[in-house]
Amino acid sequence: MRLFDSHAHYEDAMFDSDRHERLEALRGTDVTHVLNCCSDVSVFDTVIELCERHDFVYGSIGIHPHWVLETPDNYLELIRKYAMHEKIAAIGEMGLDYFWKEPKDLQERIFREQLELAKELDKPVIIHDREAHEDCLKILAEYQPAGVLHRYGGPVDLMKQALSWGMYISFNNDLTYPEWNQPHIDCLMECPWENLLIETDCPFAPPHEHRDERCESSDVRNVVRVIAELRSVSEDFVAETSYRNAMKLYRISG
Repeated sequence: MRLFDSHAHYEDAMFDSDRHERLEALRGTDVTHVLNCCSDVSVFDTVIELCERHDFVYGSIGIHPHWVLETPDNYLELIRKYAMHEKIAAIGEMGLDYFWKEPKDLQERIFREQLELAKELDKPVIIHDREAHEDCLKILAEYQPAGVLHRYGGPVDLMKQALSWGMYISFNNDLTYPEWNQPHIDCLMECPWENLLIETDCPFAPPHEHRDERCESSDVRNVVRVIAELRSVSEDFVAETSYRNAMKLYRISG
């Protein structure tokens, strides 16, 4: 079995004491690839360090909507510079987040600017959409980028719009939380296999039974198990299908 954790955050402060040790612990396990997703300018160097220190780690560079107020004026120049690294496979994560209270107009401007830069650089995008489904998909429909809706749990009809131009949808252990998993399950059941990715979003989304613990890439195995049960297929099928999809999206050979 080969597992690709398509969205992780080892640059996060929760891994400050042991990020490299935890990644090295994945060697020899089923988790063969990790895409470390970026959140803000302050961690650009850490993302590059992770990519260079661990051969199975790839990265993205971008601005999460929660960090738009801290974003410097020259952030696009910085993204462009860091995105030239051979192991930066995507731009993001970017998008809209109405759960927090960052100004919506600023979120939208930085979202659009990153979409335009990703098109210029010919890089796929990683999209964050939290409680902003209609606005987020409306903007995406204008650009129709290659990329992934990460941890998506919005309306199925909006997901199908993104699928219509070839975007991927990633699922994680949100599927295991009875208090909010139904929208994620609804999307999962309608997502074609050729558009499905798996992720952990570690350290933020452990399986429900370990909800108070830090999540790691090894928890992607539980995502595979849950998807296999919900869709009545083998775990090997889910693992291999999502692995091949991630390799294709991020243009990784091997």
